[in-house]
Amino acid sequence: MRNPQSERARRAREKRRSELLDAATSVFARKGYWAASISDIIQAASAARGSFYRYFRSKQEVFVAIVDQFREEEMLLVKRLDELSLSPQTVSFQERVRTGILSWLEFYYRNLQAAKIVVQDANMIDPAAARKREDLRRAVRAAIVRMIVRRQEAGLYHRRISPDLTAHFLLGMFDEIAANYLDKAKKSDLPALADQFVDFELNGLLRR
Repeated sequence: MRNPQSERARRAREKRRSELLDAATSVFARKGYWAASISDIIQAASAARGSFYRYFRSKQEVFVAIVDQFREEEMLLVKRLDELSLSPQTVSFQERVRTGILSWLEFYYRNLQAAKIVVQDANMIDPAAARKREDLRRAVRAAIVRMIVRRQEAGLYHRRISPDLTAHFLLGMFDEIAANYLDKAKKSDLPALADQFVDFELNGLLRR
């Protein structure tokens, strides 16, 4: 049985670490990694300097922690959507596609600052963060490839498209939307954006 006092102390530590991560994410997104300082993060978190160093040894370490947190949350989303695509289907194919896309958009919208940091900065700041980002992208692409193959086998997508290349296309579109569109959007815009994405994915640009 856990000691209640120890459990409260653990939750307090987790809360403070989360607050520092949120503050660092906000500072990096606003000022850029190189211009940001530990003092900026401490000020944004309303924390003491000693509190920062209790959890992180450097600015680089807190950056890697942001990448790790984003990767873990996105992998949970990937797993959930992968499982959803295998579950018994009770709605139309188009609605299933829309549900998946809207889930991605909502995830990026909730984590917009972290997404922009990971997409734009990871490769330039830390080799470990860059490797983690690429591991994440490989996992996401693999999930998209599995989804496309299943839809091809079900006769929903034609066979001439390359699942691997299409996964790159779709992931690149999400990167562009996250980096250059969602910060100007409102949450209420996301369903319409999902509709546009579905229309593009299922119907393309050619007039038939």
